[in-house]
This record gives sequence, C-alpha cells and structure tokens, in this order.
Amino acid sequence: MMKALLVGIGGFGSGWYRRLRNQYSELQLAVADTDESKRAKVEEDGVPFYTSVQEAIEKERPDVLLNVTPPHIHKEINHLAFDHRIPVFCEKPIADNYEDAIAMVERAEKENIPFMIAENYRAFPFVRKLRKLIADGEIGSILTIDGVFYRYSEMAHSDKTAILEGLIVHHFDLIRYLTGREIGKVFATYRHSLNIVMELQAGITATFRCSVRSKGKHTDWAGNWRIEGDQGCLELIDNQIHLTKDGATTLIDDFSDVHAPGPFTEFLQSLEEQREPETSAKDYLRNQALAHYCRESITTHQAVDTSASWGYGPMIVRNYYDMEFGPPSVSHHGKGMTRGKRLYSREDFDTPIMFLGYGEIPPGASIGYHGHREDEEVYIILEGTGLMTVNGQTRQVKAGDVILNKPWWKHGLENNSDQPLRTLIFEVLKTPAADK
Repeated sequence: MMKALLVGIGGFGSGWYRRLRNQYSELQLAVADTDESKRAKVEEDGVPFYTSVQEAIEKERPDVLLNVTPPHIHKEINHLAFDHRIPVFCEKPIADNYEDAIAMVERAEKENIPFMIAENYRAFPFVRKLRKLIADGEIGSILTIDGVFYRYSEMAHSDKTAILEGLIVHHFDLIRYLTGREIGKVFATYRHSLNIVMELQAGITATFRCSVRSKGKHTDWAGNWRIEGDQGCLELIDNQIHLTKDGATTLIDDFSDVHAPGPFTEFLQSLEEQREPETSAKDYLRNQALAHYCRESITTHQAVDTSASWGYGPMIVRNYYDMEFGPPSVSHHGKGMTRGKRLYSREDFDTPIMFLGYGEIPPGASIGYHGHREDEEVYIILEGTGLMTVNGQTRQVKAGDVILNKPWWKHGLENNSDQPLRTLIFEVLKTPAADK
C-alpha cells in the first residue's frame, strides 16, 4: 500500500485531509502539522499525527508528500522532501517568490524527483470539454481569448497584487491550456481592477480582467471566457458552454464524454506510469512567471517580454569549428572518404528535425546518389563548389546555395574542385499533419 504524508491541515489542508480519507482509501495516510491541537481529531480517525515533518518522514517513510502549507513555507517543506527523494504534490504557488520557485524546480529536475502543482481549474469537466471543442476544430484557428473574474473579498492585503500568485495564476494556466500556446508579452494595470493584455504565440491576443471588490454578480472560480476563432466562437458562461457558428448558437452542458481526473489522481497515475504529470512544477513555473512579469509591468507601466519563462535552461550554442570530427567514412556509397560533425541529433529537437550536421567533402570525393523516402533534406553550401544532382539533373553549386530535396527525391553531391567543399545538412521527418 502506498504511503502519503499530508503536511498542513489548516485552510486548504483540512479539505485535502477529508478528500484523501474519503476518496483515496488505497493510501495509507499520515499527517504533519505544527498545531498540536489537531492531534486528537486526527488520531481519533486512526491516522498518525506528527508536529515534526522530519520525524514523520523518518518514521512513516512516505512514498509521496502533499505540501498544503502556506506559500512562505513551501520552500522549506519541498526541499526537505527532496532531501529524502520523495515525490511532491504541492499547492500553488510553487514558492512565495519567483526566484525560489525557479531554484526549486531546477533541483527537482536535476535530481529527477517527481514534482507537481495542484492545478484544479483545468481539471473541471467544462474546461476539458471546452478544450476538446477547440482541438476538434469547432471554431477553427483561435484569434482572441478574453476572460473576466468578479468576486468580493473582505481580505485586505498589504500587497494587492498578491492575487496574481494566489488566484490569477489559475487563469494564466487556463489561457495556456485552452490555446496550447505560450504567452509572450504582458501589459498589466491595477487600479480598481486588474487588467491584463497578453500576446500569445501564433498571433493570438488575450485579455483578462479581475476584480475582488465587485458589488455585482460573481463569476464562478474559473471565470467567464469568450474565445473567438476564424470559423466560430465559444463562450464559457457560468460553467456552461455556448458554441456559435454558421449563425446559430448551441448550448453545451453535457461533459460526460471528457476524461477529467482530479489533480492528485493525475499525480498518482503519472507516478505509476513513470511519466511527467500534467501540471508538473516545470510546466507550472511558466504560470508563476506570468504573475511575476505582470507585477513588473504594473510597477514599470510597460509591456514585459515573458519569453524567458518558456524555458529556464541555458541558451544552446554549438560551434561547428570547435567540435570534433567523427571518423572519416564513405557516404551513401559515394567516392572517397568524407567527414562530418553531428551538431544536433533528433533528441535535441522538439520538432521533427532528424539532425543538423556539418560536413566536409575533399576534392574528388562525393556523397553518393540516394533518397530518404518520406523525409526532406536541405543542403547549405558554406564554402567551395561542387556538382549537385537531384532527380537526374546535375548543376554546379557554390557557397551560398541552398538545395531542397523533397520526399522520395534522389540526390547526391560531388566535389569536382581542388578545394574542400563544406556544407550544413539537416533532415526533417514527415509528420501525419503534413498529409492534411
């Protein structure tokens, strides 16, 4: 039986405690909380209780840790779990500041420790259905997405922008989830309400307006949304979906055809299947980054480029002059020996690029005449001259020439000069989408 340690049973933690006991009977649960007054009720339920997380870890040896402590404590608890290599399921935000969040995610990635943030808005069945309708092409390509959120809260914050990490981070996730695109630029203002204008990949624009001092009708927690496409419009209003296309509007309120597991169920499934969870901390960091950049925009009164948040690794630069050559070889049964350097391989790319290589063909040598079935290949002549043959047609090529070889085309390159012929070559794998 899997063991789970729940850290924190105040606020959200009390709800998680009830949920774990009622819905996850397959788990052996233990609780850690600094409030000694909670011990009696927990132990009355037959659940071990600890005031020390370290002691709970040492005695219970949990398989997973749920961190439902206040945001300023997330860092301490998560790193303690990482010290013991325990997978962590954490309430948002990742940490109470962006810099600590980055460091936390980087550590989990480096040490290969599963780390997921409890994002529940995208798990709502109506949100799943909305995304399915978009993916099915019901409104064509997305042009704009606009959201509003209205509530009234008596809670006063010394930093009124605290709602960015505490609330709006959910809606950033919804924009990314529904569109499948990243947010590249934000401009935010905050006076009586928070107003954000965003530029997304693929030319999509988005807006979001939030007020937590609204005297009018409240929205539900996911907010209300209008998504305009080039073939129709989808609206999410009070958790119901309205699809407008071809002049007619259809109400969609049956969501039984979508799979909508809760966040913790998704976490347990990801552990069992040994894959990255849907709202992994690595992905969720992009939501917290947007909160960080909105705060910067509010402070500076300027639009802020957020593209640095799409990946927190270093810039990837490889120099083909500095890299070592592989062993000389006969290329595709050509003449003589050629040599090359594999700059990037298939695993380096997120798109269907097979490789990018630098090659040198000595005088008199050649890349033999061959083809690549469904793949496309591009030759870029950097230095020298030679004879390029494509589908039986031969012509002289020189530095600056770029030769395209489409699927099933035959091609070969011969150095007919007295100087080395230097090239860059990359090959792209055909994908199913290319058939459409």
